[in-house]
Amino acid sequence: MQETRKTTSLQRLLNIATWLSLSIGIGAIGGACCLLTIYYVLARDLPQVSELTSIRPCEATVIYASDGERLAEVYAVRRKWVPISRIPRYLQLATVAIEDRRFYSHPGVDPRSIVRALMVNLREGRYAQGGSTITQQLARSLFLTPEKSLKRKLKEIILAIRIERAFSKQEILEMYLNQVCYGHGAYGVEVASQLYFGKHVWELNLPQCAMLAALPRRPAYYSPYEHPGACKARRDIILDKMAELGFITKEEAEEAKRTPITEGLVDLRQIGVQQVKAHYFTNFAIKELVQRFGTDMVYKGGLKVHTSLDMKLQREVERIVQNNLGRIRARGADQIAIVCLDIKSGKILAMVGGAKKFRVDRRTGKLVRDDYNRATQAPNQPGSSFKPYVYAAALEFGFKPYSIFNDSRITFVSAGGRAWSPKNYDGIYGRSMTLKRALAMSNNVIAVKLCRAIGIDRVIECARRMGFRFARDPYSASYTLALGAIDGYLIDHTAAMACAANGGNRVFPTTLDKVYDGRGRLIYQSVLRTFKALSPEVSEQLLEMLIAVVTSGTGRAATVNGYQIAGKTGTSNELRDLWFVGFSPSIACGVWVGREDNRPLRSGSGGSVCAPIFSQVMRVALKLHPGPKRFEFIALGRNDNKPTQPLEPREEFSRVNICDDSGLLATSACPSIHEEILPKDQIPRRECSLHRVDFVEVAICKLSGKLASFYCPADEIVWRRLPASSVPTEICPIHRPRNEAPETSTVEDQEQADR
Repeated sequence: MQETRKTTSLQRLLNIATWLSLSIGIGAIGGACCLLTIYYVLARDLPQVSELTSIRPCEATVIYASDGERLAEVYAVRRKWVPISRIPRYLQLATVAIEDRRFYSHPGVDPRSIVRALMVNLREGRYAQGGSTITQQLARSLFLTPEKSLKRKLKEIILAIRIERAFSKQEILEMYLNQVCYGHGAYGVEVASQLYFGKHVWELNLPQCAMLAALPRRPAYYSPYEHPGACKARRDIILDKMAELGFITKEEAEEAKRTPITEGLVDLRQIGVQQVKAHYFTNFAIKELVQRFGTDMVYKGGLKVHTSLDMKLQREVERIVQNNLGRIRARGADQIAIVCLDIKSGKILAMVGGAKKFRVDRRTGKLVRDDYNRATQAPNQPGSSFKPYVYAAALEFGFKPYSIFNDSRITFVSAGGRAWSPKNYDGIYGRSMTLKRALAMSNNVIAVKLCRAIGIDRVIECARRMGFRFARDPYSASYTLALGAIDGYLIDHTAAMACAANGGNRVFPTTLDKVYDGRGRLIYQSVLRTFKALSPEVSEQLLEMLIAVVTSGTGRAATVNGYQIAGKTGTSNELRDLWFVGFSPSIACGVWVGREDNRPLRSGSGGSVCAPIFSQVMRVALKLHPGPKRFEFIALGRNDNKPTQPLEPREEFSRVNICDDSGLLATSACPSIHEEILPKDQIPRRECSLHRVDFVEVAICKLSGKLASFYCPADEIVWRRLPASSVPTEICPIHRPRNEAPETSTVEDQEQADR
């Protein structure tokens, strides 16, 4: 009986053990399944190992001038990548000592640290510690949010294990030291070293390395400027831990601890101050970069951008702007914008978008940097400087530079019954002149008549094709468009006018030369982009007309000794905007002068205010970038670029003198003439009829059309001014005494009879 009871008890124990084993096994399997399920759910949205191999924290983009001078840094966070070989061993060991002492032995996750953190959290009753390794911190900063939750912690562990499998310990430490925040906007050890100590990270000593290692945990609290005591205490703890782990000796630690925490620190006011040179140009370059590469690439990609800016020319242009402020203020203006670019490539050589570096913010009343670029952002009326587009369209339509127009008054009536008459600047009307002379004199009436003759559509299409960008609908201006009544932008206007000097090819303004990525690979190089906007014949005809503006028209003040210059003046309605846009054979330059509040100026014109500034800028630009001194006229059959070897006209061309006023063959009485080489079928057939010395006043009988005689009635006689070669030689045969004269007589006969 007793044995039976013992057997029954043993059996029961075996059954309990069996069920317990089964329960544990089932529980383990269930737990494993739960863990696998959790892992699958969490891991499916995490980056794969193949993606981790391309990990590189965002860096600042650096922008340089053409000579290598640094213009600015662009960054979302301020960081500069340095390889682990350039980071001092002291800084590496100090970071490991305070952040993750078993970094070199664990697989990405340190169970001891997790258990320790768990105990602290239970004791504190809150999430006080995370027990994260350096690898976990790197995973969190690269891919996760800083929220404190179990789900985020599990993702962090999974990512840390993956990172450890993909990278070596040194590579992980390199990424961490280049990624972590060190306070005051500094990310990465190189930027932190520059900001705190004013030197490269590889130049730091032991106490400085220990101080930097103290910052990542709580950068604001441990700032050596704001909390030097807390910073020193944590630095000293790090030095003790380094000695404890055998990274340094106790003597080295004690000596380093005696170093004041402020030793070697730069002035706090220098931290975070970003100096931008040529800020109008630089900001425009950043916009071009963003359009080409995107915001993330520009602000986080660590690009090295080499621009087209010539800093020597830029400084001279800025000096010229400041020197002319007093002169333009006397006219009532307070702003200047200037842009210089290479005609062949479109590369911008210099840019000033305003006369002041700082302005008062209207919202806050504070003094802020003036970033409003009047060369690229401000729409202003171009005034008469728009007329070259009208004349270019007219030349395409079939008119010639010597075509004659009369500037008699003309009136237009709108649909609403409002009348408008264009007015000439000099107030004189009723003159006949060539289109070339009309453009040189900036004649308003003829420009409007020309626009009406060819149609507004052609003018708008030609201007857009050449590169002029309208700020609003140009059709709303009607025929006032010919006088530049629609706003445009200085940079586009300057590049568009240069078509005339480039064989009709339009270039696109650019700031970029070469761009390298964060690893030093060339990812962009400027290539020549052109568009055939005008035919060579039309562009050269327009060029000759624009040269006349400077040689004998409203742009005389734009001349540059030794160089042939072409361009056009502009004065907008109500004297709000003054312009001169012109070019040499190699460089184009646009100058705008006006007011910040767009109120009218007291006096001045594009020729008297902007043209002299243009001349000052071009003298410097051509000294720094010497190019051809005269324009080439290949399509028109000559080359003015070789004055020492004059090109004789070919058989189908002839060299003729043309009157500037009539456009006909010049006579000895014409006050203003110029020489042209023209195709024989385009040479005027008649001599100038405006300037003749051999005109005579003669009396003509209306009935016979012959010279009036003494016997012609007074009411039948008219006086006419005729060329001597066209004066009739016969006397009126109708009015004569009977039986005294033959049916016809000559002038000699009449003279004999009179005697």
